[in-house]
Amino acid sequence: MEGIDSNILIYAFDESSRFHKVALNFVEEKIKTTILGIAEFSLLEFYSVLTDGRKIGMPLQPSTACAAIRDFYESQSFAVLQCSQACLQMAIEEAHGYSVKRNDIFDFLIASTFKENGITNIYTLNTKDFKKFDFVQAINPFLDCSRSTDTIARTSHRGVGPSGPEADHSFIPYGKQSINEQDVASVCSVLRAAFITQGPKVPEFEKSVANKVGTKHAVAVNSATSALHLACKALGLGPGDILWTSPITFVASANCALHCGANVDFVDIDPRTYNMCPQALEEKLRHARQSGRLPKIVVPVHMCGQPCDMKAIHALSREYGFSIIEDASHAIGGYYKNEPVGCCRYSNITVFSFHPVKIITTGEGGMAVTNTHELAEKIALLRNHGITRNPDLMRQKPDGPWYYEQIDLGFNYRMTDIQAALGLSQLSRLDEFVSRRSELATRYDRLLADLPLTVPWQHPDSDSAWHLYVVRLNLEKMNLTRRQVFEYLRKKDIGVIVHYIPVHTHPYYQAMGFKWGMFPEAEKYYQEAITLPLFPAMTEKEQDRVVDALKRILPTEHTERHRI
Repeated sequence: MEGIDSNILIYAFDESSRFHKVALNFVEEKIKTTILGIAEFSLLEFYSVLTDGRKIGMPLQPSTACAAIRDFYESQSFAVLQCSQACLQMAIEEAHGYSVKRNDIFDFLIASTFKENGITNIYTLNTKDFKKFDFVQAINPFLDCSRSTDTIARTSHRGVGPSGPEADHSFIPYGKQSINEQDVASVCSVLRAAFITQGPKVPEFEKSVANKVGTKHAVAVNSATSALHLACKALGLGPGDILWTSPITFVASANCALHCGANVDFVDIDPRTYNMCPQALEEKLRHARQSGRLPKIVVPVHMCGQPCDMKAIHALSREYGFSIIEDASHAIGGYYKNEPVGCCRYSNITVFSFHPVKIITTGEGGMAVTNTHELAEKIALLRNHGITRNPDLMRQKPDGPWYYEQIDLGFNYRMTDIQAALGLSQLSRLDEFVSRRSELATRYDRLLADLPLTVPWQHPDSDSAWHLYVVRLNLEKMNLTRRQVFEYLRKKDIGVIVHYIPVHTHPYYQAMGFKWGMFPEAEKYYQEAITLPLFPAMTEKEQDRVVDALKRILPTEHTERHRI
């Protein structure tokens, strides 16, 4: 039996890592000839890193990471090694002999676990730290695959890459959160307080967001997906109803209707803004009126942070009688016609996301804002199982101060005070984040001007929050495919990604009758789009690396900047 450290398993699972293929191949080859021992401490670290959006480019959902750990326990090719009481005692007794510092304790316990189980060889990229312990042999199996993989810390920031002099070659993610000491202190203050679930910080955060975007009511929930679901429920969407949204969005913008038992359809995008096209919406509404299939709700999506043409969409809502939910998951901090996105001048409800790669983060979280008291009250009721303690809403007379009633069928979609504390701290830097994103986007525009691609077009009536910077490749001007460009950039440790695969092309939606060819502008966009890295902490040096890589692979001779 030979030992394996968590970092090799992490790279084998992290498809965004430059070490993914070699790690996966190494593990697959090893288990053909031996059983690999894994310390339980390593599996804890495996879970922590793979579910942490800061440390890898494509984090796993906790349920997926847990399933992977279960597979290790059940596998015939891996032996999960427990740290017994005897092992802990041995570690305590021997630690002083190795001058084990606080940061080395984890490595020492893993090494001690292997020692107790008779394993002397450990495969790891962390050989520098394990070489301190003479009772194990630390082997780096990737020495031929990297200039200096020994310097890669097992839990290093993603930056998967060397620190120090080699930092120029670290991985650049497409987006990441910006956490400072103020954020940490804000969260710690809640952890020391009486409430850590729903206490005073949640309503404080709600009030602060409402004030920031200029709306009357805000209801915090555990994700933007939950906020979309509750917004649909509050507006009465149900079986027999139809919701329309954009095909270029995350699937939650459409799935929220299905969770209400309603039907979904899509409206093609404007080829300049990548948002729902008002002209396409108007034409589709005319046909829908004739067939008696008008939507009850339309969900415009502020793609990349640029607001939709809400005034035009709102005018159509008055003529055709539908409600509007703005999916502003990308757009807090943006402006439309000199008013903040979220003021709900042209909609019933607006939804924000506070996922780690969004403009501000609460870890996971979302919010629905509205100017209608009844809608806010309904959303707040449904986020907490449909339970109320408000005597004005109760159907029966309370029989004591403990009394509460369930008056609707709701959900557990609550935000915690821990998350709200982080959100409050992040909100204080919202303008700073958006300003920096805008600076970087403007710089991209200038640096990419001579390449055969289309930079994002900005409507004069809007100020984008710049959640994403998406370029469209002018494929007719190059002898390359989008995939070739994408894979080249990934090999250069540039974490490009594609936002989004058109919703109607996913198998689940194709089983409902949707087909390729139904929304041609969205499909053309998808064939050409690549999201480049953009986040507030991004340096100009990192941005230059992205641009230089594009200039190396894309032809520049006899090409001109092209805007649709």
